[in-house]
Amino acid sequence: MKGLQLMNSTCVYVEIGQTSLKVLHGEEGLEVLLEREQNGGLTAACKEKVTLTLRNFLKRKSWQPRFQAYCAIAARGVSMRPLTLPPAGRDELDRVLRLQIEGEFPLSPDQLAWGWRQYAPTKQLQPNGSAGQEVVVAAARKDLLEDYAGMLAAGGLNPIFTLGALARSWICPHPPGSYAVLDIGRNYSELIAFENGTPNVLRIFPWGGANITRAIAEKLGVSEEEAEKLKLKLEHEPMADGLGQKIQDAIGEALNSLAAAVRNQWSGEKLYLTGKTSRLKDLPPRLMQCLGPLVECERKELMPGLGRSAAVLGLKRCHENDDGVLPLTIQLNGDGAVERMAEPGLRKWAMVAALLAFCTLALPYAEALLLKPRLARRLDAVKADMGRLAVIDRELGFLQYLKANQSPYLDTVYLIARAAQPGTRIDSIAMNHRGELSLRGSLQNSQQVTDFRSKLIDSGLFSSVTVEEQTPSPDRQKVIVRMSAQWKPVGARQSLSFDPSPQEIEKIKAAAKAAKSAGPGAGGMPPGMPFPMPGMPMNQ
Repeated sequence: MKGLQLMNSTCVYVEIGQTSLKVLHGEEGLEVLLEREQNGGLTAACKEKVTLTLRNFLKRKSWQPRFQAYCAIAARGVSMRPLTLPPAGRDELDRVLRLQIEGEFPLSPDQLAWGWRQYAPTKQLQPNGSAGQEVVVAAARKDLLEDYAGMLAAGGLNPIFTLGALARSWICPHPPGSYAVLDIGRNYSELIAFENGTPNVLRIFPWGGANITRAIAEKLGVSEEEAEKLKLKLEHEPMADGLGQKIQDAIGEALNSLAAAVRNQWSGEKLYLTGKTSRLKDLPPRLMQCLGPLVECERKELMPGLGRSAAVLGLKRCHENDDGVLPLTIQLNGDGAVERMAEPGLRKWAMVAALLAFCTLALPYAEALLLKPRLARRLDAVKADMGRLAVIDRELGFLQYLKANQSPYLDTVYLIARAAQPGTRIDSIAMNHRGELSLRGSLQNSQQVTDFRSKLIDSGLFSSVTVEEQTPSPDRQKVIVRMSAQWKPVGARQSLSFDPSPQEIEKIKAAAKAAKSAGPGAGGMPPGMPFPMPGMPMNQ
């Protein structure tokens, strides 16, 4: 008994209806009104309100684990179907179920939150002569249950979902044959029917206590508020014969529509009634008259109190009687396996062991807690430096773009210097970004002009080199030359390299050093004058 009390103190029972959420924790109950969007999901404000209300209600400490919550959901948006599967091993059953769900439901198994329960083998034989397996599959939109799970987890609960209609059936006897459970709410009613203990029908009707109120209002010609008062007054005191009879006639007409809806879905013999509207005076016998003499209606009387609905009490009874196992759970990961609560004693020792293990691991790291402020400052400095990396990357990319697309002016001058023979004089060089080069100067003879042009072509930088003009100088000692050239495209120039060789660099350094040591009076260059490139003599 002690173990059962400990298990119940850490368990919470929840019903998520269309308009309200009911919670029972121990002997304390809670009810919260729900607000939904047009697609059926809860509004953001409603989820926040429920989360805060649950935290205040449960009073769970931050170091405590979440309470286990058994949650019954409304039938709207839920589909329940009995399926007959071929014989299969436990390992193959999940794969067979997925194939059946893909054929029976409009969404794929990955888009659904679903669960199943296996019943006795069916008498219907398979083509191979063996008896099939009869299972019941319940599926709902995955995003809807994810909303519920996130909201309940934020409130301090670890939810396990099942059908509210199934939960209500757990407070009712299970007679042989066909029976059903009808929960009558304010605007909607849920019907679940069983055949030899197997659920085979789940339906939701747009009929509730509001239909009776409207029928009375239309019959008496009064407002719905006045009709609601008369309906409630009828439960506690008799009325004048004329008025009372009119009210009874209006209730009978409303119940006829409900009976017709039930009869279209079920034709059994025993009907259990739950919900606030079922407590209306003489409603079970009146509904039994509408359904026919072969149907027996019985109202399930519940313990009054906040949060004590038929579904919540059914969850509690099933949990207490079946050792924490729900016959059918709807899993977000699509796995239909039934979740079990650990034994109370094992759970207690497991929590103690976990606490000891946590202390053992936490004590050596006390130093880390003391150095946390220093580490935070270091992290802030690293984050600041990382912010500068974006600027550096952007500037580097810009420089690399300039380098890849800049015109090779310096390379051209360097190649002209290398190709020039001793005695060559360059008067002018003109280049533009279109790759056009114009050069004017003088060489010793025509052979030097030919060699100069050949070296420029062999360098690979130019697609064409043309001697535009070649005339002897007035003193006939040199040849005046005007040449033009065209750079190759950028892609063709990528593989070229015009840097001087290490030997040439050393030669330039040695010549510069010698010229500097000689000084301007010893035939060297004046201070500040750059040393010429290889092959290019200084102008006289």
